[in-house]
Amino acid sequence: MGSVDELRLNIGAGATYIPGFRNIDIDPRAEIQVDLGREQLPFEDNSVLLIFSHHTLEHVDDYLFALGEMHRVLQHDGTLLLGLPYVTLTEYNLVNPYHRHNFSEHSFAFFDPDLLKGSAVERNAILLRRAFLRFEYMPGFGRLPEQMRVWCRRHLLNVVRSFDIGLAAIKEQARPVRTGREREAEMRRLFDDCLANRRSY
Repeated sequence: MGSVDELRLNIGAGATYIPGFRNIDIDPRAEIQVDLGREQLPFEDNSVLLIFSHHTLEHVDDYLFALGEMHRVLQHDGTLLLGLPYVTLTEYNLVNPYHRHNFSEHSFAFFDPDLLKGSAVERNAILLRRAFLRFEYMPGFGRLPEQMRVWCRRHLLNVVRSFDIGLAAIKEQARPVRTGREREAEMRRLFDDCLANRRSY
């Protein structure tokens, strides 16, 4: 999954690891133990090509700190792939005592300088742009026309179980990042490869 000089991180690995990645978690079985909400990642600025994190950020006390660390170590136009539970899922998300935060497809617009970055008068340096988005719908909803799926996501509970999102790191606003269909397809493939290659310790 990439040459040896392309640093790739699996963050929040838990009981799993991905061969060829540096596997990071608070769990003592992890290759690198880090408390994601409090401790810096042990990597230099702009040194990482790809970060994969599956159902982790919702558990981190200070997810803005963790996201800031991911952004810090990513290269400009580096790839951040996140899998997250959907905000309006009542049975498995909103009532889960181990979830500290809720997310939707709009959560990361607050880090895009062309969208909502700055609207909360925040002072963090996190700049990200969405290039890939995929929903795991509850039974029945995924077959609806796109306009109806959007309406249901906005107005109903228990429409989406989880979502996958791919973000490009912006380190210098004057430099472009890749988006569009080609980048979307690339991120989708990378996400599915990461899931398929996870192994148990």
